[in-house]
Amino acid sequence: MKQAKLERRLAKVHDLPTLPVVVNNVIQITQNPKSSALEVGRAISYDQALATKVLKTANSAFYGFPRKITTITHAIVILGFANIRNIVLTASIFDMFPSKGKNKYFDREGFWKHSLACGVTSKLIAKRLGIKNLEEAFICGLLHDLGKLVMDTHFNEDFGRVVRLVKEKEILIRDAEQQLLGIDHAAVGGVVADKWNLPPALIKAIRFHHNPPLANESMRIAAIVHLADALCRAIGMGNGGDGKVPCINEESWELLNLNKQTIKRLFSEMEEEVATADTSLPFVK
Repeated sequence: MKQAKLERRLAKVHDLPTLPVVVNNVIQITQNPKSSALEVGRAISYDQALATKVLKTANSAFYGFPRKITTITHAIVILGFANIRNIVLTASIFDMFPSKGKNKYFDREGFWKHSLACGVTSKLIAKRLGIKNLEEAFICGLLHDLGKLVMDTHFNEDFGRVVRLVKEKEILIRDAEQQLLGIDHAAVGGVVADKWNLPPALIKAIRFHHNPPLANESMRIAAIVHLADALCRAIGMGNGGDGKVPCINEESWELLNLNKQTIKRLFSEMEEEVATADTSLPFVK
């Protein structure tokens, strides 16, 4: 299905998810370099449940700050706009798509574990590459399979056919999507991410995590997520919807230029880091 046809189909689904007003406001404010921590804090404070999650996340073992962060403004100053935006967005999406889905054939709890593992692994890879914005890598990995959640929730019958075909033929979920629907979860996720006006690099990582060269200027972050996804599948971290390990794109592998020894070290770090995130992040189901 072409992009325009996909967008028309999605437009007909009136209950497609929309980001809460508070989250939209936070995204807009944090993307403006002239904004202040007080403005961001004021926007978050309109939703007390969200504000509580932001504080809990800032004080979690995942970030590891030695002193307790007691106010939203303090959290913003310590973590920075990008981190706060990612926390707000992630907490909101976890609430929009709970751990129990509508489709009995799709293991949504296992899906969240895979997503978290991919986020953590993307961050570890970015750190190995000397990338400064590690939190961008984390959220790109965490939300890379957004399209599966949208399909499971809003195209439940079609997605049920997909996951049944995956089990019957033991194929990649993406191949089953293309075979039955003519689209895949990456395309669906990309459309929704664009609708939400998410940061461009995040949209590209979601849309092209299976084919990073198509991400153009965002190829490196898409390649990081692409590799993280494969590594998490290789050691069975969570459930991405199938039991297969996809082939790593050759151009992506050459771009990241990680040797076998580095990959081995990554494997040894992944389980510990994922366990820390799984037990400390308050929005994780």
